[in-house]
Amino acid sequence: MEGSSEPVKMFDRHATLNDTQIINYKTSAKENWMVLVGIKSEPGTNRIIGAMQLYSKEKNVSQPIEGHAAAFHEMKLEGATTPSTLFTFAAKTATGAKLHVIEVAPGAKAEGTAPFGKKNADIYFPPEAAQDFPVAMQISSKYNCIYMVTKFGYLHLYDMESATLIYMNRISAETIFVTAPHDATGGIVGVNRKGQVLCVTVDEANVVPYICKQLNNYGLALRLAVKNNLPGAEQLFAQQFNALMNSQDYKGAAKLAAESPQQVLRTPETIQRFQVEI
Repeated sequence: MEGSSEPVKMFDRHATLNDTQIINYKTSAKENWMVLVGIKSEPGTNRIIGAMQLYSKEKNVSQPIEGHAAAFHEMKLEGATTPSTLFTFAAKTATGAKLHVIEVAPGAKAEGTAPFGKKNADIYFPPEAAQDFPVAMQISSKYNCIYMVTKFGYLHLYDMESATLIYMNRISAETIFVTAPHDATGGIVGVNRKGQVLCVTVDEANVVPYICKQLNNYGLALRLAVKNNLPGAEQLFAQQFNALMNSQDYKGAAKLAAESPQQVLRTPETIQRFQVEI
């Protein structure tokens, strides 16, 4: 809606959401994909069922999905020349809980580039929060990360491209009933039932060392460091640079030196090494 314009009907609500409480509605950046999210209590149990309706405006087709929280994100994947539209959703079913990331609208890719495929990860709920479930999801364009918030106030941080869990912790003893992206920090802002306003973001000084030491995921650490010019991966870049030079992959070494964060490889020593080797 703009100004005094009237609402425009986009699609009919799917029958699977008829008896649910609608808690969220989101669209992709181009507004050609939409998702409607509802929840309801399962009769005879304490389980909260999540029901979603994913709608394609271009195809005029809806798909019902079991899930509790969802979001869209525009992201240029490796080997692509234009951004893809990614759809991520979290579902806690009777058999377990998972986070999913799907490419619903692929961007233009160079010939031979592997398809994105589907990524997923198990969602962990501690024993004392066995009845917990996802309630909100926001995407950081700055870090390409997923912030997922649960009913019991836990925050889960995932890498969007690989669906890898980076960190989780409880940030509120009260339910956080509304969230929004905080673009200034690349984080999220939320309000809980006590009226407290919470702002959470990535600790840039420590996230790369944490991923290296706690997750042993050096590929993710390098990718995050390159994208955001973050410290903590200097030794990794030096090792990779030496390996490329030793294998005479000078083009790859030059690319790595140019992309290295904090100018760790853009030094007189690096230039001298190229002059000697080539």
